[in-house]
Amino acid sequence: MTTTTPSAGGRRRLILHAGTHKTASTDIQSRLLRSRTLLEQENVHYRFPLEGLLHFKPLTKAIAQGDWCLWRDYLEVMTRGDGDVLLSAEQFAPRLTQRKTIRQLRRLAREKGYELTIVIFIRSQLDYINSRYAYTLKRFYQTTTFESYVEEVLAGRLPSSGTFTGPNAKRSDVFDFWSYFADLLQERERGLDVRFIPFRQTDPDPLRQLLRTLDLNPHLPWAASRSDALNQSPGPRATWLARQVGLRLARHGISHRVIENSSAIIPLEQSFRRWHDGSYWGFDLDLARVVQRHFKNNNNLFAEAVWGRRWKEVFVQDKSLLQRPQAVYAPENAGEMVAMQRIADHVLLRIQRRLQPRAFHRLREAMERLGSTLPSTI
Repeated sequence: MTTTTPSAGGRRRLILHAGTHKTASTDIQSRLLRSRTLLEQENVHYRFPLEGLLHFKPLTKAIAQGDWCLWRDYLEVMTRGDGDVLLSAEQFAPRLTQRKTIRQLRRLAREKGYELTIVIFIRSQLDYINSRYAYTLKRFYQTTTFESYVEEVLAGRLPSSGTFTGPNAKRSDVFDFWSYFADLLQERERGLDVRFIPFRQTDPDPLRQLLRTLDLNPHLPWAASRSDALNQSPGPRATWLARQVGLRLARHGISHRVIENSSAIIPLEQSFRRWHDGSYWGFDLDLARVVQRHFKNNNNLFAEAVWGRRWKEVFVQDKSLLQRPQAVYAPENAGEMVAMQRIADHVLLRIQRRLQPRAFHRLREAMERLGSTLPSTI
């Protein structure tokens, strides 16, 4: 007869790993999927709600639509076993800023014999703003300059957040954790198990951070990271190119929503051009200090409430981020400008052809792309 070890307090946990955005969620999910046997040995079940899908997005969409039937069906199936249940989707985080949603999830969990546990990674604003800017450019969500993007953020306006309305509307205070997670912090004060992890501050491997937080053994042979599960960040030239392509798409009235796999276009171009110029970093020292001062008070309130320490004692790498050299790109001369604009024109043309495919487009595209190859200096 096999006996199972109950969770702390004798109740099963319904664990929601909820991002946040740009905190290695895709990599974590890939490794959890490939480590399901180990998770089962640790008495944790990582199972998806719908047949044929390898993600939890239907559950996040159900919350947005106010339809809890899928949640009830899923939990009903999971309660036939034992042990904890782990779900992972960065799309949970925006939903967990709403007190009504948090309490409904907690009620559903208790109905099925679970205690709700919420785990969220927190990324330093300097790192987070820079990463999110490059990501939104890469996806063609917005086309502003980095300086204007930061200015909008500090004014309480998140560029591109206005593309969603109604129940899918996104809040603009995502970088102010004290404000953004205010309802979650209040529910935490009322006894909800909420665990905030300072992203890559205690360990460079976010999966190990997650495992330790959940009281699981981080030294087991968990699946390693795979390059195809990492969201490749564009470098300085690719970030510049993404903005130029985005501006062209806007002039032609082409929405990012109609572009299939839009996030892969710029990284593939970067790889094709063999641009190995490091990671993009939009901040200079002055702008970094402005951002740090802007969030300082609320950061300390958040850190004291969550970890019992001041922010700088938790995010020890912020000092190095302040000193990080700016890594941006701008064409150095007229010839380089012409060459880079030509690449942007060609990327636009390829997108247009994909939206209106015709015979021989792929052959023509390959030939044109080969012909547009530039010297390694560009």
